[in-house]
Amino acid sequence: MMKTIGKTAGILLLTAVLTVTVVPHTVHAAENMVPTYEVKFLLDSDQVLNNDHLLKKEYRNYFETGSDYLTMGILYLDTESQDFNNQGWINRIRVKEGKSDFELTYKKRYPIQNGNTEEALTLANQEGFDATDTNYSAEIDWGYSKMTLSLSCKKEKSNKGYDDLELPKKNAAIDMIKDKMPGKEEDWLYENWGKDTIEYAKKAGPVYCYRYEGEYDGTDIDIEIMPIENQASGEITYVTEASFKSDDYKDASEIRESMMNDLDELGVLEHKDSLKTQMILDAYLGN
Repeated sequence: MMKTIGKTAGILLLTAVLTVTVVPHTVHAAENMVPTYEVKFLLDSDQVLNNDHLLKKEYRNYFETGSDYLTMGILYLDTESQDFNNQGWINRIRVKEGKSDFELTYKKRYPIQNGNTEEALTLANQEGFDATDTNYSAEIDWGYSKMTLSLSCKKEKSNKGYDDLELPKKNAAIDMIKDKMPGKEEDWLYENWGKDTIEYAKKAGPVYCYRYEGEYDGTDIDIEIMPIENQASGEITYVTEASFKSDDYKDASEIRESMMNDLDELGVLEHKDSLKTQMILDAYLGN
């Protein structure tokens, strides 16, 4: 009798073990990146610049910039048919006055439709740019009427052996960009796409610009003046841009609205978006 009970208990125990429900491991998708914001407005260069193409005193006073400015040299690398730009990629080398390194920036851009930033962030996530990716920082570039999501990967390269503000020649620039190119760009369309394509790149630049640092209603702003020379015609277009950065959408929106209205009242606001990068690529590579 005791043996029968023991046998029955063993069967029940075994049945209980076999009928334990196994809860499957749930895989959670990575979150979208959290962007910061940079608001940019074009100013009427004919009104705000003096005969030396620097900021007029009245606007230096208005924006509390003082008379000093920082000089920067910039160049872009792309093919004549703008293969990188057509895929949303920008390769930039920049040197700043007094700095001992070149700043290399690899940028992937996504257009934002009807202000739907989450839609662009979700698309970027699906293409491999999510909150776990610490190589890239996300920023919403917010202009007069358009928004663009920019994902930037920044690297540095020593400018030892170069004069102050000197930028590398084409072959050296290609080697720099190729050497530091992040994996996502390198393998964007197919394995080694980026490094293969950059071999056929041309320089768009150098372009030297001037940046004033000032203030608007307690917010740090930059006023940047960029002369862009069309290589075919020799015509120089002066692009003047006022910008500020914010970590918060609400703050960015409120300051943007106020600044836009004030610039409009001053009569210096251009009612269009800044397209500096595209202008430089077209000026040097053709459009």
